[in-house]
Amino acid sequence: MTTTVTTTTATATIPADEELPAAVGVLVGRSVAWSALDVGVGRLAQFAQGVVVARLLAPEAFGVFAVALVVHAIVINVSELGVSAALVRDQDDEVERGAPTVVTIAVLSSSVLGAAMALTAPALASGLGAPGAAGAVAVLAISLPLAGLSAVPAALLRRRFRMDRLFVANLANITVTGVLIIFLAIAGWGPMALAWSWVAGQLLTTIVLLGYRAGRFRPGWDRVEARRLLRFGLPLAGANIVVFVVLNVDYVVVGRMLGATALGLYVLAFNISGWPVTVFGSVIRSVSLPGFARLRLDGEVMADRFVEVLASVARFTIPICFLLGVLASQLVVLVYGDQWAEASAALVGLSIMGASRLMIELAADYLVSLGRTRAVLVLQLPWLVALVVALTIGIERAGLAGAGAAQAFVAVVIMLPAYAVVLTRSGVRPTALVRAVMPGIAWGGAAAVAAAIATRLASSLPLAVAAGATAGLAVAAVANRSLLRTVFEHLAGRRSARRAPDPLVFLADVGQTGRSAP
Repeated sequence: MTTTVTTTTATATIPADEELPAAVGVLVGRSVAWSALDVGVGRLAQFAQGVVVARLLAPEAFGVFAVALVVHAIVINVSELGVSAALVRDQDDEVERGAPTVVTIAVLSSSVLGAAMALTAPALASGLGAPGAAGAVAVLAISLPLAGLSAVPAALLRRRFRMDRLFVANLANITVTGVLIIFLAIAGWGPMALAWSWVAGQLLTTIVLLGYRAGRFRPGWDRVEARRLLRFGLPLAGANIVVFVVLNVDYVVVGRMLGATALGLYVLAFNISGWPVTVFGSVIRSVSLPGFARLRLDGEVMADRFVEVLASVARFTIPICFLLGVLASQLVVLVYGDQWAEASAALVGLSIMGASRLMIELAADYLVSLGRTRAVLVLQLPWLVALVVALTIGIERAGLAGAGAAQAFVAVVIMLPAYAVVLTRSGVRPTALVRAVMPGIAWGGAAAVAAAIATRLASSLPLAVAAGATAGLAVAAVANRSLLRTVFEHLAGRRSARRAPDPLVFLADVGQTGRSAP
């Protein structure tokens, strides 16, 4: 018989002010709006901070901090061993049993990893070719146990779709980080100004999240729950590490094969291709895992619901990504100048990869909601191997254009079919997947053609970009007229009871209210 040891825990009852509101339209509009606002404010603040700090710090300070951030990003991806995601998908009784153990695992693992990161900071910095980054690495290690403390409240807020409260926590982080960077940079702290401001921002975020008391759980330990949580979380943590490598290995290959100048062009192209992923992906993923989890708990036919949501995501994102690829050359020159024109060669392929990545991430969240975290880990491994091989071949044959084409090839020819196989084993019909994606591809082609024609008719570069974007977005709006109409009705609080909402909104409905949308 298994022995269970549990420490004292406080009540897991959610406070009265956390009870779910009843107005479905207001809930959905608020959830999506707060997520979009969070992304928009975060990106704008990041850009503004970069501009200000660039005038206060020398370039080498940025380089040192960048190395420290690489170490931090790798470690924080496994800092709580992936267990907090279980609280987003578990049933209510599982959350009550498991949350105290999640608190213990998250705090202990993040503290141990933080201490190890601080103690090995000199070796880590030297290994990355920047010995001067050791101090910044050690300081950033402080943020790991702070993140561990906030893991459970953040997960519970996601579970209940309280994106407004997550926004407040993130806004507090942005504010204190921005103010402190400026003061410390003026005081001559160099890269340590960036490191300490980062820690201060995490500290305030943790305080805000703990202040919400989203389910008053204290540390506890249950051996049975610990085994269950680690079986779920460890593969997810491993997948996060592999994904981090996948998203950065191209920089290594491009830099080694083409040099620093070409790498700079490629990085710019990759960042531009990530605009739709950053904006739309962040908003979609804010509702996808808790939404799918709620559908599962409510006994919905998960495969059918996933296909509906996938169709909506494809119809929305593919036209935008295709439009970005068509406008690549004009957009890069208009925004960044002629010296960056060659970046557009990679942007075409990267825009296709961006559209594929959004659908892959949605599928990964669906698999996680089913508890299939090992499958998510296994799926990342061929992505990494195939990408290295494809990048090497593509760059040898076509330079930057080959790098972008390699990303598109691996995403479309290897990863999408691989996910389709796993989804099929989870009950999703292959024909249903094809039918879900094809309308998005068709509308994407139409948007690309409309944009290409419009740019040719314009008499100047600014007009070409404006005309192409307008034509392409008009086609995308027609493709998504049902979604746009439903969102506007939600925001206005007057959704029609006679018409079923778009699947994306349905997903948010179910996640927010815990019942099927009318």
